[in-house]
Amino acid sequence: MQLTLTTPALIFSTISLLLLAYTSRFLALSNLIRSLHNQATQEVNRVDILLPQIENLKLRIKIIKNMQLIGIISLFFCVFSMFLIFLQQIVLAEFVFAGSLILLMISLSLSAIEINISVKALNIELSQCIGDQCKIVK
Repeated sequence: MQLTLTTPALIFSTISLLLLAYTSRFLALSNLIRSLHNQATQEVNRVDILLPQIENLKLRIKIIKNMQLIGIISLFFCVFSMFLIFLQQIVLAEFVFAGSLILLMISLSLSAIEINISVKALNIELSQCIGDQCKIVK
């Protein structure tokens, strides 16, 4: 297979859309953390229930930060490989592009891990619900 300028260009748009999705998830979690923090400061008797949720969200934020960072580095490698192709450094461009793809796979793997943690948190929340009413179960 011959690496042309259009090959990294195709991945470029994919990575950009992923970064937008990651940012959206980050902003949603940020709002949720602020909301839980406000609840924790106003309802002191519920702090023991809210703290595990906040810890879970801290972990998810850390994972999303790493997803974004690795995605940005992947995007940089993708653009750099395009630059190398432009300079006729095809062999080096192929290695850099391969690195971009590997970083993209790592970012996607972190995304799957974050989704799994999110689903576990929702399942814990749902396990406290009986019928139409949610109860706090200790």
